[in-house]
Amino acid sequence: MHSEIVYTHLCCKIYMVKKLLMGVGNDIRGDDAVGELIARELESEDWDTVDCGSVPENHIVMIEEKQYEVVVLVDAAEMGLNPGDIRIVPRDHLGVFTMSTHAMPLSTVMDFLDKKVKEVFLVGIQPKDMSLKEGMTSELEEAKEEMIELLKSERWRNIPELVKSKDKKNIK
Repeated sequence: MHSEIVYTHLCCKIYMVKKLLMGVGNDIRGDDAVGELIARELESEDWDTVDCGSVPENHIVMIEEKQYEVVVLVDAAEMGLNPGDIRIVPRDHLGVFTMSTHAMPLSTVMDFLDKKVKEVFLVGIQPKDMSLKEGMTSELEEAKEEMIELLKSERWRNIPELVKSKDKKNIK
């Protein structure tokens, strides 16, 4: 009986999906800190986390070495929604440009990750205020807590996908 329990435990451990949450942002630009703060505050045995600041590309080698199967990048994204709204941003919604708070375009980072990781997702959270200041607005504080709960409960895959409007060409 004891050996069956050990075997079952080992089986589950071997086949656990390796997941990484990459929090992207800048904690002196108000709501742009949301991705970083989610990475710092998420406590879950199911997720590894990394606070990328504004340079997620600096963590590519670690992602390759640890062979993650799922990578979720979380960042503040100007999507034309209400502050605090959370969306999965489809790959084709990203333009090839450098965002003002990032050293390299997220589209370039995602291109690389697509070649190394089974599943890559970008989750955008609509900011309200990204001016030079510490601390986020109440809407983003609430969105941060909601996103942490979605990650812990594995309901993050149910986040609605961003629908591209005819007016907006790319996420900023």
